[in-house]
Amino acid sequence: MRRAFARISMAALLAAAIGSAPALAGGFLESLDITGLVPSPIPGQVNARLVRIFHDPRCIPVPWHVNNTLDPIPNPLGAPFLSLADATTAFNKSFAAWNQIPTSYIDERIVGTVANPGLAGFDMINELTFRTSSGFGAIASTPSITLIADSQLNDGDDIDGDGISDVSSAITTCTVAPDGHTIFPAGFYKAGTILDVDVQFNVKASNGFRFTVNDADVDTVTRSVDLQATATHEFGHSFGLSHVLNNQKSPTDGNGATMFPFIDTGDPAAELAQRSLDSDDIAFASFYYPEGTAASGPAALQPGDIPFNLVYGTIKGSVTHGVLNQPVAGASVAATNALTGELFATAFSGTSQLSYNPSTGGIFLVSPSYNILDGNYTIPVKLGLYNLSIAPVDGSPVAANAISLNAQIGAIFGQQNFNEEFWNGPLESAVEVDPGFSLPVAGVPSLTIPHVDFITNDQVTISNFGSRDFVGFTGQAAGSYYAERVPASQISAVNPGGDLYIQAALFDTFVFDSSVVPVFAEADLVTGTVSGSTATLDLAHPLARTTRFIGRDNDLSPFYFPLPGVLGKLVRKGIDRGDIQNLFIVLRLPTTTPFPGVSALPPLIGLDGGVASNDVPIFGYSYVSTDGTTWNQVTNFNFRISLVVTKP
Repeated sequence: MRRAFARISMAALLAAAIGSAPALAGGFLESLDITGLVPSPIPGQVNARLVRIFHDPRCIPVPWHVNNTLDPIPNPLGAPFLSLADATTAFNKSFAAWNQIPTSYIDERIVGTVANPGLAGFDMINELTFRTSSGFGAIASTPSITLIADSQLNDGDDIDGDGISDVSSAITTCTVAPDGHTIFPAGFYKAGTILDVDVQFNVKASNGFRFTVNDADVDTVTRSVDLQATATHEFGHSFGLSHVLNNQKSPTDGNGATMFPFIDTGDPAAELAQRSLDSDDIAFASFYYPEGTAASGPAALQPGDIPFNLVYGTIKGSVTHGVLNQPVAGASVAATNALTGELFATAFSGTSQLSYNPSTGGIFLVSPSYNILDGNYTIPVKLGLYNLSIAPVDGSPVAANAISLNAQIGAIFGQQNFNEEFWNGPLESAVEVDPGFSLPVAGVPSLTIPHVDFITNDQVTISNFGSRDFVGFTGQAAGSYYAERVPASQISAVNPGGDLYIQAALFDTFVFDSSVVPVFAEADLVTGTVSGSTATLDLAHPLARTTRFIGRDNDLSPFYFPLPGVLGKLVRKGIDRGDIQNLFIVLRLPTTTPFPGVSALPPLIGLDGGVASNDVPIFGYSYVSTDGTTWNQVTNFNFRISLVVTKP
């Protein structure tokens, strides 16, 4: 079972009230930037651009203090108890994972302890603590305080309002005072500069977690979690990285990026994997803190460092909504190795702004044209060929509110409603014949490949289901089949009397153990007939078939059909002649057991039970079969399986 990390990014402006700017944007956490106090369309308010949060190079290495007031650390599940020394060892390993990236100059270190009997807060001390508020329910979180305008910090300034100076003109790099608080050198700082950041880990008896540090102690207990894996994730947030959608590395590796926002506490292999950084994590830590980009300071090359530009180039482009004709805020853009099928890195599109009330700290939407400035994205890549694709941030596998304000803005304005597709170069348009066709893009160190621009597809998704109520089936026999019927009348209604491109099927797939890839024996598009509560499917003559179909965990998995235009003409003619009464989309379970993973459960399919307020009735379009010959109608749920078509 995946459990959520939490993260909060708060913002502060020198000599102003603290305002809230909760969290993330494409590849990075967000803060507001109200520099210049430019009036917004709302009287009395100003433009607040969303910018990344970051540690100023003058404050790297970033100093951290461990709260030493809980030792041993409470365990809500009872004995044994973790010592603070063992927890600190785990923290050091987590920091080392990031610090040892040769192409990144990020460097965070534990320099001491702090005896804070209360909660971590805005005190200019970067604190690691096992104390959390009574209402806190996540495993851990990383609140930070940042500047929300370009600012000049002057000697003697008291940033946190405790009566003690936090700025000195006598130093050129951040130093740590005897009481543990960070003193900044006087000078100019950009909006988004991190002033204070803390990480809190939840061990409360009411809803907390047992933290373990040894490999052998990682188990399948829901409220038990590996501390090193958790800390590695949170430390990524501590220097500005956002959550990502990358929860599946490749067709053979179900583990994703450390910065994916959920951890499977029931899968030891998945927990342990999140200790180690994925290519996605490494790429963006390097992109935002690039080694070898300065002659002195932390970005200057030291023994063992590798210049960022010797390893990475970038791919740049934009995402435009093909129906709304707007730049898209918060689309997920992925670069997958075209030769190996491994997902290398993901980014989010768009630059956004909000209207900000300086008096109250409130932030407001105005209109898409005001709030969304562009749909641009940048992905750092190594030498290689990449397939570029886009996907909506629509809750599968992660909702917009777990990613960023930027993604939430796109969702609120109705932009996260498109289907996944690949970039196909000059064929890219709102109406494409084959959205599954990809034109690979070269990644070249030190070079930028521009204009990899997407236009989301104008498609019709025929879906006879509502929201997901459950997933099934845990006890289904190996080799069993699931099928969803699409009546000919629904297909003809898309473009009466005209041509169609029948492009893809979408399967809502799921796997109980997140380290496992949901692999199915086959997926098919076939014709068939219905008689009462049974159906006859022509599996011997499929219109489209793929064997070893690779699904996605907690996501819509596309099966792109070959030659969508030809397939559309074939189906249209068959419907017109009366030869085709229904299409059936078929998914078959693996034929051998045991199924992989600690649970040994089969890959699962999303089910709509037809009972929730946002559900649809049970249509009786779903069928199951154990042998592919006898098909029985299901009357207590709908399979979440769709057909994607478009008209020329």
